[in-house]
Amino acid sequence: MRNISTKIINRILKIVLNPKLTLIFISYEIKKIFYDMLFIFIKKYKFKIIFLAGMPMSATTKVKNMCGMIPGYFTRYSPMPYNIRINQNISNSAFNYTPSWSYTLFKTHLNPSLENIDIIKKNGVEKVIVTYRDLRDVVVARYHRLLKFPKKRNDPNFSEYNLIKKSDAINDSIEVVSRDYINWINGWFEIANNENDFVLFIKFEDLIINPKEEFKKILHFYEIDLNEKFIEKICKNTEGNKDMITNLNESRILPWALSSNFRSGKIGNWRSEFTEENLIHAKKLLGESLIKLKYENSLNWKL
Repeated sequence: MRNISTKIINRILKIVLNPKLTLIFISYEIKKIFYDMLFIFIKKYKFKIIFLAGMPMSATTKVKNMCGMIPGYFTRYSPMPYNIRINQNISNSAFNYTPSWSYTLFKTHLNPSLENIDIIKKNGVEKVIVTYRDLRDVVVARYHRLLKFPKKRNDPNFSEYNLIKKSDAINDSIEVVSRDYINWINGWFEIANNENDFVLFIKFEDLIINPKEEFKKILHFYEIDLNEKFIEKICKNTEGNKDMITNLNESRILPWALSSNFRSGKIGNWRSEFTEENLIHAKKLLGESLIKLKYENSLNWKL
């Protein structure tokens, strides 16, 4: 009970101390109510749900922010049992507050299991966007995220990177990425091969280099028509200029669609962070997948 009271007090303090962000939140909720009422009578888009399933650290949040600025699509409360949510699965309860007549945006790191695919399809998901990234940069981004924001002790991937040598922490991150993320992306490629026009893959590097073209691919995938100036505005407003800590603090108040945890979006940063020991470990555990994902042609890559 004390923990709940503390959380409520902290939430109230954040609201009081951040009136600008609070106004953004209130405005967003009012707009959501208005559009939900409007869409009872008017049908604006072909697909009711934009569903994101991103590899962690692959700019899924950036894509979410872009799609969150498409007029009429809103993020919503998606309650799920803790053990389902923490393991990146989904339940029917996640769609309890998704109106069948209006438009909704989901951002997840969903595992591509047949059970999860069956659940999202039964709840109206007709298309999925999957983001992915060079696994070596995922390793480094994950390392930096956990340094600043360690996982809780009951999390399956709990670690204390701040207490061990950097090269050892990066080796541990390589092992986690190898164990969890390779099967994850392979699973989504298998789903895409079996389901025509169900999955759109967005490569992190392409998104960072040319966000406008990648966003246009998303719009085309969902058959959404926006004018060129508005597309440019969305790309400009979702560049992610703030630091990760500021973004995460603001996310505690901002609507889910507008909050961000985007760090820096560096491409090839692993070269300046890996040691030779990390390089050998990564080649052993990630090498074949990097070739399959077309990041390398062989195992001859160097720092």
